[in-house]
Amino acid sequence: MAARRSTTMTDGERRLLLERIADLELRMKLLEARVRRDAAESRSRGRIEVGRPVARVVRTPRPRPRCPGCTLELPKGRRGVQCVWCGFRFDAAELFKSSKR
Repeated sequence: MAARRSTTMTDGERRLLLERIADLELRMKLLEARVRRDAAESRSRGRIEVGRPVARVVRTPRPRPRCPGCTLELPKGRRGVQCVWCGFRFDAAELFKSSKR
């Protein structure tokens, strides 16, 4: 079985520990003051807007053109003679529209 460490501190160890704690507390106070100062400077320059949050504008995308044969969305760019997915010829749809009249 492993031997347990003694939990009692000597006066020297306690003094060193208290000095380290005091040093850390001082460093924390200085850091907090620096953050407050930087925040106040950036607010005064207008980089940070304080007040109500602004909602983001949501843009609904335009519906993409679809193939009348397979009803899949056509890829971006110039439309060819036929569908890249199913091979449907777009001029056939135009002939069908004109014969319906």
